[in-house]
Amino acid sequence: MRWYPHLYAGSYAALHRASILKGIREGRAMPSVYVITRSLSGDGLLDIYKNSELQKAAVRGRDPMVIGIALSRSEAFELARCIVHDLYREKGGFDIDAFCDPDNH
Repeated sequence: MRWYPHLYAGSYAALHRASILKGIREGRAMPSVYVITRSLSGDGLLDIYKNSELQKAAVRGRDPMVIGIALSRSEAFELARCIVHDLYREKGGFDIDAFCDPDNH
């Protein structure tokens, strides 16, 4: 699993950022945590996973890049909206590869 250098966090997730990141890395069950990654299918920009889905071998084995963390489904959708907004504002389009490249910031 890779981490976006400028990791986004929802307003509630930001309050518990360190413990959420530690829990994700350790594979702990955290039912209210959602993770936003670059799309693994290539058909879109982002994927939103419950932490339990992210921990499954089928997802972890594809080396997802985590771009954001949230503490509820609605917070995850709002955070995804913010990420897409920032992507368009910074890059003038939807080039998620350039946006996620740490050398381009």
